[in-house]
Amino acid sequence: MRFRVPLRYITVFGVSALIALAVGIVFFLGFFSAAKNTRHLMSDQATVMISSMERDISLWLQPVNSQATWVAQHVVSNADAVSDLQHFDAFMMGALAATSQVAGIALVSPDGLIRRWTRATGVALTEDWSSREEISLWIEDATQRREGSWIEPFFTDTIDKTILLHDLPIHDADGVLIAVLAQIVPIEELSSHVVDLSPREGMTPFILYGEDLVLAHPLLKKAAGNDGTAFTPLTPLNELDDEILKQIWSPDDEDLFFLDNVENVKTSGVFIEEHERYFVYVYRAIEHYGATPWIIGAHLNTDIYGGAESKRLMQALLGSIAVLLAAIAGAILLGRYITRPVSAIASAARLVEANRLAEVPALKPSRMKELDDAARSFNQMLIDLRERTLIRQTLGQFVPEEVARTLLSEGGSIDSETAEATLLYSDIEGFTALTESLGATKVVAILNAYFSAMVDVLESYEGVVTQFHGDAILATFNVPIENPEHAKNAIMAAFEMLETVNAQFFCGHRLSIRIGIDSGPVVAGAVGAAGRLSYTVYGNSVNMAARLEALNKEFGTHLLVSENTAKLAGSCVDLHVVGETSIRGQAETIKIYTNAEKSP
Repeated sequence: MRFRVPLRYITVFGVSALIALAVGIVFFLGFFSAAKNTRHLMSDQATVMISSMERDISLWLQPVNSQATWVAQHVVSNADAVSDLQHFDAFMMGALAATSQVAGIALVSPDGLIRRWTRATGVALTEDWSSREEISLWIEDATQRREGSWIEPFFTDTIDKTILLHDLPIHDADGVLIAVLAQIVPIEELSSHVVDLSPREGMTPFILYGEDLVLAHPLLKKAAGNDGTAFTPLTPLNELDDEILKQIWSPDDEDLFFLDNVENVKTSGVFIEEHERYFVYVYRAIEHYGATPWIIGAHLNTDIYGGAESKRLMQALLGSIAVLLAAIAGAILLGRYITRPVSAIASAARLVEANRLAEVPALKPSRMKELDDAARSFNQMLIDLRERTLIRQTLGQFVPEEVARTLLSEGGSIDSETAEATLLYSDIEGFTALTESLGATKVVAILNAYFSAMVDVLESYEGVVTQFHGDAILATFNVPIENPEHAKNAIMAAFEMLETVNAQFFCGHRLSIRIGIDSGPVVAGAVGAAGRLSYTVYGNSVNMAARLEALNKEFGTHLLVSENTAKLAGSCVDLHVVGETSIRGQAETIKIYTNAEKSP
């Protein structure tokens, strides 16, 4: 290609565009700083608001907990009077006077007798609730507890209202239940208290019981309280006359970016078409008042709560985002033009790295001079690699793949080396009889299928087959591929070879094999005539592995492992001692091992 654009020209224009963008960013730094300060301010306000609500609710309900402890101490001190609950009338009426939020107090004896003191009537009543199943279950649960708890809100006909109930089991020094103290707080009192939590205009506080029920809301106070019924003790969220709160679980936006760094507080936003306003939800789940969490929070009218400053800030932010997006779009277009050829080279290089040369496409010429030169060089390199791979693959059919790589990398020669290795020698049982009964052609097909399966297993454990001799296989571990766990790998490969042979047919025939394994020093290298070399290994362990393979006949096993290999493998493999035997050529007897299921 005659006309090519130097990469440096493209770079100049790119840098110029980046400089122009950087200059533009400087003008926005002031805005971003102000926006950041505004976000932090609004986030701090949201956190303070929710934390203040949680604190106020805790302060409002904490006296109930404290009074329960105080009353329990008094009851324990007068345990003898529990049989006559009227003894506590004056004390309980005084307790009601101390906690305005508590509408009634009750003591329930273990036998189901209850004494109730009510603020509204100022009257104490004694009733026998022993026949009520729910009371029996409640007392039974109280015998196992020591701590007070808040019960799920329910409607009580004693005051015809939905209440929160706090109970505290009272035990004597021996752990015996004396009575259960119960204090009731009307839900409408909680709604009245929530109204007082609104710090400024535009904020509507709420408390949800779970996600679907309303525990407290200003509208409940205006509607004469959340009295409830036995069937619906709490107002369902979808029945509350607050269209804004109804959409809290289906907002338009979640995790608002302008309310970041809000610790343990959820935020979301929704646009209400009816009000033509954007509202923000700020809420937190608290789990101090029973099994179901309370969700305390507020929804905020952004026009009122945020003010005109927030609107102007949002408009400026949107304008800045538009400018930024335009700059990004320009940078992307320019970057794609520059990087498309580079990306093509990188993708092709990854395919080469994965040795998928057949899938690598030829790179197209480029008008950028440097990239065009790179593409030409890469294409030539690809041609050379494919030729080299073809040579290696062809050579690898006759010598181990690792040896073929070494030969190519070292110019066709390979040096001998001495190393400690593990040798695996395997043979097919009854191969001679099989050959005589099937004939050479059929046996060759069986051997090819068998050898393919065995080589796959051995190579998966980094074993290298150095020799096929008839039906026998000689494989090495730790040479030429180094692996410190060669003994364990050889044994695991033997286990899988036996499993593979037992699990499948080879050209319609079942086979049975014997394997011997030994570890020790060997010499590995290429030997033979000047024009015909073969890669092989020499050493006593080669002979030892072959002899252990033959000894399987005497011990009735399919795998024998020498003591040397077993010690190197350690406890990583499950082997058992078969016994001790003498090996031809060895001065002393050795221990031999086999796999667990074949041990005597």
